[in-house]
Amino acid sequence: MKPKHYVYSSKKRDDFLTIVNNQRDIPSDYVFMPKNIFFKVGSWLFNYGFAIPILWCISKVTNHTKVVNKRKVMKQLKHTGYIIYSNHVLMSDGFIPAVFNCWPRRTYIISLPETLMVNKPFQILLKMLGTVPLPGGFKSGMNFLKFLREKLDKNCAVAIYPEATIWPYYTGQRPIHEGSFKYPRMFDKPAVFSCTTFRKPTGLLKRFKKPKIVIYLSDAVYPCRNIVAKEDEKRIEKLYVQFIEKISNMKENYAVNDYVLDQRALEKFKENPRK
Repeated sequence: MKPKHYVYSSKKRDDFLTIVNNQRDIPSDYVFMPKNIFFKVGSWLFNYGFAIPILWCISKVTNHTKVVNKRKVMKQLKHTGYIIYSNHVLMSDGFIPAVFNCWPRRTYIISLPETLMVNKPFQILLKMLGTVPLPGGFKSGMNFLKFLREKLDKNCAVAIYPEATIWPYYTGQRPIHEGSFKYPRMFDKPAVFSCTTFRKPTGLLKRFKKPKIVIYLSDAVYPCRNIVAKEDEKRIEKLYVQFIEKISNMKENYAVNDYVLDQRALEKFKENPRK
């Protein structure tokens, strides 16, 4: 695999795999998951009969994907829904939770709105795969929270990428969007942290191979009712950051791409840090 060179800004909010789309917010009456029986049956058959087996085979062949500590975590969360937080380093992050981290649990992936609003057929396909867009207003926000509560109470998993943007094969910790860790306390559900790492290809064709993917899962982290909600949110966020830093700093973690700070952007930021 040929390495790539990326230049990022001082705030590390760049997105190197952006979907270009003018419509950034979902409609206020957006239906997060249709209730009709045809969609439910079709979605289940599409996921478990087609998408998950195919994606599992592709990822195993191209990246030799492996999950560490999954058996222990699944035992801890056998009788409850949970929220899984992960670093965002691959386009395939959109299906890895459902195919590897949380399987066979039905998994819903929280996504930026523009991912789904490209066109109608693409939106239906992503819905069937469990993609859920972030809301854009009060009404859609209420429906969004209602949907998450319903799925978590049914022992499903909800995947969140607190970094929001994708940095391909990045091996460090990036800034987190505010509010990402409010959900465990809000829904009274445990959280699990996931860190995707990489291993350097070996063998005769190593120049053409993609890095191996090794995903580490933390033990379950539960919300604490002995402190106020905001403090609990910050506590869980801190535990997540510590976990990602610990795992991503492992010497085995292979940095494929080169990430360099834009010095011009840094100088502008120093002149006016509030912008």
